[in-house]
Amino acid sequence: MKKIRFDTIQLIMIGMILFGIVAIFSLIISSKIGLLFVVFLALATLIYLLYYQKITYEWNEIEQIERLNDETEVSLKNLLDTMPVGVIKFHPETYAVEWFNPYAQLIFSDDDGKFNSQSISRLIKSKRANTSNQRIRVGKNYYLTNLDESSGLFYFFDSTVDAKVSTQLRFARPVIGIISIDNYDDLTEELSDAEVSQINSFIANFISSFSKSKDIFYRRVNMDRFYFFTSYGVLDDLINGKFALIEQFRNASQEQNLPLTLSIGVSYGDHQHDTIGRVALENLNMALVRGGDQAVVKEVGEHKELLYFGGGTVSTVKRSRTRTRAMMTAISDRIRSVDSVFIVGHRNLDMDALGSAVGMDFFASNIIDKVYTVYNPNELTSDIRKALGRLMADAKSHLITVEDAMSKVTKESLLIMVDHSKIQLTLSEEFYRKFTQVIVVDHHRRDKDFPSQAVLTFIESGASSASELVTELIQFQNAHTNKLSKVQASVLMAGIMLDTKNFTTRVTSRTFDVASYLRANGSDSVEIQNISAVDFEEYRSINELILQGERIVPNIIVASGPDDKVYTNVIASKAADTMLEMSGIEASFVLTRNNRGQVAISARSRSKINVQRIMEDLGGGGHFNLAACQIDGETIEQVREILVTKIRSDYQYKES
Repeated sequence: MKKIRFDTIQLIMIGMILFGIVAIFSLIISSKIGLLFVVFLALATLIYLLYYQKITYEWNEIEQIERLNDETEVSLKNLLDTMPVGVIKFHPETYAVEWFNPYAQLIFSDDDGKFNSQSISRLIKSKRANTSNQRIRVGKNYYLTNLDESSGLFYFFDSTVDAKVSTQLRFARPVIGIISIDNYDDLTEELSDAEVSQINSFIANFISSFSKSKDIFYRRVNMDRFYFFTSYGVLDDLINGKFALIEQFRNASQEQNLPLTLSIGVSYGDHQHDTIGRVALENLNMALVRGGDQAVVKEVGEHKELLYFGGGTVSTVKRSRTRTRAMMTAISDRIRSVDSVFIVGHRNLDMDALGSAVGMDFFASNIIDKVYTVYNPNELTSDIRKALGRLMADAKSHLITVEDAMSKVTKESLLIMVDHSKIQLTLSEEFYRKFTQVIVVDHHRRDKDFPSQAVLTFIESGASSASELVTELIQFQNAHTNKLSKVQASVLMAGIMLDTKNFTTRVTSRTFDVASYLRANGSDSVEIQNISAVDFEEYRSINELILQGERIVPNIIVASGPDDKVYTNVIASKAADTMLEMSGIEASFVLTRNNRGQVAISARSRSKINVQRIMEDLGGGGHFNLAACQIDGETIEQVREILVTKIRSDYQYKES
């Protein structure tokens, strides 16, 4: 039955009617009792009507609320069907899709218009760990999602505009770069002004063309250095192209018969420009100490990753005699300021590490008395054991085990790291942590994990060996009162001969100058032969590894020993050296199990393949054509598969 609600005018009219009825009955009825009865009926009727009106009002309010709720529900449903917000109802336990709105259907339907319920269920299930503000990408668009697992609702909205704004801001970040021309001073030192002018013109034209092609602003600050300023969008393009300008400049230089390459340091970030510029200069220095012909990129901020590009040529000698003399003076001054000096090579000492340590022992002993060459008696190969025996009999070097050295370190002690610059490769990390002052003398390219306490670094990746660098320091020290003993000179020479493969690779005029100096100080070829001689069992093991060699690509050989047999690093390195001497081979890799239970890789190359970069990607390092790494927790076969994949990926060879 339809409810009636009286208006005010209707109630007035009803009241007047009731008053008229009462008036009429008062004229007709003479009895007072009858008149009172009529008045009572009129008042009762009026009260009933007022009560009915009140009930009617209450019912209308409830109906209105219900009607508004119904209308709101319909409106919300229509809104969800039309607005760009995706809503998906799913079962909280099975994640099966139960309902979805048209916008969700539009986004998650395939080309045939079929809604992909299974992929939605997987997506919802994967979002359980973080239930809000997760960004997903569908096609070219980005969506911000929210998951209400208890209600079984998954909803999302388009945030592509926000993502584009964020990307634009990221690509607009400032970038500062520094370009240095490698070998410029050496090349132009003895040329005429006209020839130097031609070289300068070639360099300027190349940098100008490159800058115009990328809309980069640059300035030449001196003859061999440029600064450039751009945005991250341009840098991102250079990174994706792996800094192709490095190879382009090298090829253009070769066409001009010029031995020039580029070293580049780049930095970017949201910080002040002076901070970005300082980090860019640090990155350039990193590129230079790693041998040049490469770019180093790093974002401003702690724990940001260094990116390396290039490094496609063998390092050239960049040190001058002036620099070496300056380093000799600086190292001498630092040694004078401490109470004791400890010299360490890398783990599993080879002849270059031992030779350079013995050389630094002699150098420091000419300045202070407390000097110690530290070694680990548990990690000695046969040739190192023989060399240590000869040095102990000679009694000119101050040899001490790492265990005995621990108790001698004081707060004023100095550590000198030779033939390595990575903490994880040092003789003992526990021993290293005792020092607050460190000097690094090395010929490998600088990498991550560099000592933070380093007060001086003499890193020249163009040198043949650490023994060569140390011998040059001794030459400039010019200590007339003391001279190298015959055994010390022989061990230094043996270190040079090891890393140059008997003066056949990476030798320069400086190498022969140093060798001549050592020969004048008593270096004996017979002594070296006795120390370095290979015994029969060692020779057998070397040949076992060589016979396991396999051509992965036409000019690269990979050999691996059995997983249950331990080989020394000397055997592995000699096997790699031997395979590299074969016709048509540009690089060789030998994988063995070492005495620490690790899979060790010895890598060698001639002049075209940068094995150091390959070893760096696997956690190792080294030199352009002599590098190594050690990997824990893997089998030889697993590491071999990783290495082979890396080789084929980097050099894009195809099976013949």
